[in-house]
Amino acid sequence: MNQEPLLLQKFTMVGLRNLKIRNRLMISYMISTIFPLFFLYLYTYSLYGITALTGKILVMVFLMSIVALTMTFYTYLSISQPIDHMVETCRSISEGDLDTRIQDTANDELAYLSDNIDGMITEIQLLLEQHQESEAKKRELELKILQYQINPHFLFNTLNTLRLVAQMNQDKVVADGILSLSELLKNTLINNQEFITIQEEIDNLKHYFSIQSIRYAGSFHVNYDIPDELNEYLLPKLLLQPLAENSVLHGTYNDGTIIEIYVSCKETGNDLLLEVRDEGKGFDMSDKTSVPKGLGGIGSRNVNDRIHLYFSGNYGLTVNSSPGEGTCCQIRIPSISADDLKTSTSGGNYVSGNNR
Repeated sequence: MNQEPLLLQKFTMVGLRNLKIRNRLMISYMISTIFPLFFLYLYTYSLYGITALTGKILVMVFLMSIVALTMTFYTYLSISQPIDHMVETCRSISEGDLDTRIQDTANDELAYLSDNIDGMITEIQLLLEQHQESEAKKRELELKILQYQINPHFLFNTLNTLRLVAQMNQDKVVADGILSLSELLKNTLINNQEFITIQEEIDNLKHYFSIQSIRYAGSFHVNYDIPDELNEYLLPKLLLQPLAENSVLHGTYNDGTIIEIYVSCKETGNDLLLEVRDEGKGFDMSDKTSVPKGLGGIGSRNVNDRIHLYFSGNYGLTVNSSPGEGTCCQIRIPSISADDLKTSTSGGNYVSGNNR
């Protein structure tokens, strides 16, 4: 009982799909137009024979067949041409031409389908471009990683060789300077930790001053005031070096005068106050032209921006200076222990558990 409808459905859904559109329309035209008109004429002929009425009906059947055929032909063109263009465009895209678009401006289902295909092609093109950019950046990063893997080892081996040569020539100043440079580079290039202890930061600072003492021999003397109980507190790496660099480069005199540089740290409540102060030349803070480039530009901005990156706006760098009286740079950050850093939230700004 149910097998015949299933066979009919299979023929209409599968059998007709195996035919081209024009053949389907011709079959539909024959079944819906030619056969009914032909049977109408045969029925009239069987009733009235060859008469004027049957002749008129024959003419009407012919005219109606022509009109139906014309409408079928135009319907076929309105369907086949957009589909053929769509197929041709898809063939070009499959061959790698992703700049091709269907661009059907009509207002039917085929135009809707074409718009969606164009949109998908655009998305595919963007994804391919992003993938190519990602691959290019990946190759660039891989090259940089390889360079970072090779260059530090080559650099450290070379520095150690030069230090040994200096020791063999009994040149202690050069040997110590090379050792300080090697340790400083090792701590900055290889150590990728964002936070280090105050003790490690001071060690880096001592290496830096040791290197600069070779160039500015007898121009400065450094004093440290770091309580032992604060040595294990953490701070972002390389906060003090830009400030020490400003003291050496812009605070020292060229007439042999020795300036004093003071590096200190103290705890005030739940915060740490780190200070780099020198008794050097100083500058007029109201006169922008006299402000050293480091303190008015990249050096201090980098320190301040990094502090604000990790902590709230209550923390940061302040600079005070007067001509002939030296410069004082103060950094305020929260007191951070190793346990605080472990329990901090991942991503975003660091917020210390001791912040008030």
